[in-house]
Parts: sequence; structure tokens; C-alpha cells
Amino acid sequence: VGCERADEPQRFASDQRQCVELSVQPKNISVTMSEVQLVLEARNVPDLSAGVNCSFEGYVETEGRIQGGRIYCLSPSAHDVIPITRDKGDKRVVKLYLKSKETGKMFAGVDFVFYNCSVHAS
Repeated sequence: VGCERADEPQRFASDQRQCVELSVQPKNISVTMSEVQLVLEARNVPDLSAGVNCSFEGYVETEGRIQGGRIYCLSPSAHDVIPITRDKGDKRVVKLYLKSKETGKMFAGVDFVFYNCSVHAS
């Protein structure tokens, strides 16, 4: 997929999500884990010098730290995970978005999984 205006410096493509590739490690955590360090790698991103936040599908936002081309975010606290995963069974897939502090817009997303093993405990 070609990105329109990709040759213009620091411009978001008009259909941003197609052009920015985002990956996250780890891809999944237990609902009982609080504030896990997530490492995101983004390709084809605009200038992020203004900073980014990580948004867990609009439920929770955490501060993004940019270092060496990677973006570091903490997963939500165990307390903040509760409304995201309540009554969702043994796993809940959410979109983890990067949100520009400059524009307030989300410009990239990747699937992130909270799993809940206690659902299977008898």
C-alpha cells in the first residue's frame, strides 16, 4: 500500500493506520500483572519529538517514553485493568494505540491481550 504524501517530511499519511506498522512486546499479559514495561516498535511514524502516550482502547492512557527508536509504555495498573477485562472471559483483546501529544490523535494501533487464568479455576 503506498502512502500518499509519504515523501513529505513529518506528515501523517491520510489513511494513517495503513502506513504505520506497530509491534509490541510482550503481546499479552495476565490481568493480575500491574504496570508491565511494554516495548513498542513503530515503523513509518512521523516525527515523535513532541511525545506520545499509549492508549488502551480509550480506557487508560499511559505516558510513552521514546528511546533509541523504541517507545516504552507501562501497561495499566491492576486496578485500571478491571473495567477493561470485567466479564470478558479468559482473554480480552484491546487495541493499544499510540497517541500524539502534539495533535491528540491516535496514529497507530496494535492488538494487545489481557488473559485471565482465574476464569478457569474451579
